[in-house]
Amino acid sequence: MLNQYKDLAEQSLYGVPKNKNNRKNGNWRWVATNSNSNVNMNSRKATLTDLSKTQQTEKALRETEAKNRSIISAIPDLMYRLDRRGVFLDYFPAKNDKNPPAPEEFIGKTVEEVFTEDLAMWTRYYLEQTLSSGETQCGEYTLRVADSWQHYEARYVPCGQDEVLAIVRDLTERKRMESELRLSQVREREKALQLEKALRDLQATQSQLIQAGKMSALGGMVAGIAHEINNPVSFIYGNLSPAHQYIEDLLELLSLYQEKFPAPGAEIEAKIEAMDLDFLAEDLTKLLDSMQMGAERIREIVKSLRNFSRLDEGEKKLVDIHEGIDSTLLILQHRLKPQAGKPGIQLVKEYGDIPKVECYAGLLNQVFMNILSNGIDALEESAEKASAAEQAKMPMITVKTAVDPSGYLMVSIADNGTGISREVQERLFDPFFTTKPVGKGTGLGLSISYSIVVEKHRGTLTCNSVLGEKTEFIIQIPLA
Repeated sequence: MLNQYKDLAEQSLYGVPKNKNNRKNGNWRWVATNSNSNVNMNSRKATLTDLSKTQQTEKALRETEAKNRSIISAIPDLMYRLDRRGVFLDYFPAKNDKNPPAPEEFIGKTVEEVFTEDLAMWTRYYLEQTLSSGETQCGEYTLRVADSWQHYEARYVPCGQDEVLAIVRDLTERKRMESELRLSQVREREKALQLEKALRDLQATQSQLIQAGKMSALGGMVAGIAHEINNPVSFIYGNLSPAHQYIEDLLELLSLYQEKFPAPGAEIEAKIEAMDLDFLAEDLTKLLDSMQMGAERIREIVKSLRNFSRLDEGEKKLVDIHEGIDSTLLILQHRLKPQAGKPGIQLVKEYGDIPKVECYAGLLNQVFMNILSNGIDALEESAEKASAAEQAKMPMITVKTAVDPSGYLMVSIADNGTGISREVQERLFDPFFTTKPVGKGTGLGLSISYSIVVEKHRGTLTCNSVLGEKTEFIIQIPLA
């Protein structure tokens, strides 16, 4: 051991302050040597200091520094360190910066000396917030670079009591992509809305074509039936008047025979008594009058069928709206009469003095049919659910016509049923929407009626309803 100390002392004389020393257990340790020579006494004194912990600390610091530099080099963002005064202590440019500034342009300078006035104030604010709160602060700012605006995100991380590490990331590309994504989403939403609208329009058009085809076929069939009925009825009606005259002439001749020949013989008198000639002569005239009245009624029905069947007329014509309403009511007359277990429906017509209107008569008749049918359905449903006290109320449908001050023809069709809720009113004219049970409604009637009034006639179709009291549909069509 003394020889080792001697060697170390000698090494220190030659300027070797540190060395390794072998322990008794065979491990090595770092020591520092300090030697003094005494010439007079011809002796040397050596002092050894154990530097193992110091060396370990220095090694750990070197490793930590290398690790930190590796981390810094791996982070692509711009980083700098500021003290409380706003002075740059370090500056590490972004890795993707093609022309990075030299750190010397920042280190030792304040933020006011480097940044623009706005950015310097913004940086100082976050510097103070970070130091006062002791927590990481984050913010975004824009900076004009060359001819474009750049977007940045800055994170300020406290480093001890008086320093802050700033990590600045360029968000320009991300913002551009987010903006393009938002625009793309808006465009896709618009496309989706357009497709949804196109689908609704297609469904509505399809339903209208189907319904128009059905109504056209129905109109053709009704027109054909009306024509076939009209021919024999016209024949009967046309012959009733001469037949009436012929019978009157025959009765006059018979009366003349009775006057000239009062005693025709026993056989003839027996026949006159058997056939009750006086009653026959009186009743025959009444019979002919009744036949003529029935024929006239059939002619009116045929006329109504013809008016209603004008569904395929492609041109607007001047028509009498009252005639169309009356034709529709005549077709629905059987539903207004009392039936087994159902009360009759009172019909009130309040027709105003209105001019003829240029319109598609057959299509408007279809509108009247849909609205009146719905009103009758509502009244029948109300009667089924009505209490004993409510059954005393007479079901009623009121049809009004007038010309309003704005120059529109107005047709109002109202019933005193149970009314329609606000939620149902909002969807009343939507295609395929119905509140009726399956098999009793298609949800197309009011939708098609709305299209006929609004699109074909440039008018309006609205519904006003008070739940539990009434429902009123108002059709308005411009006169000019």
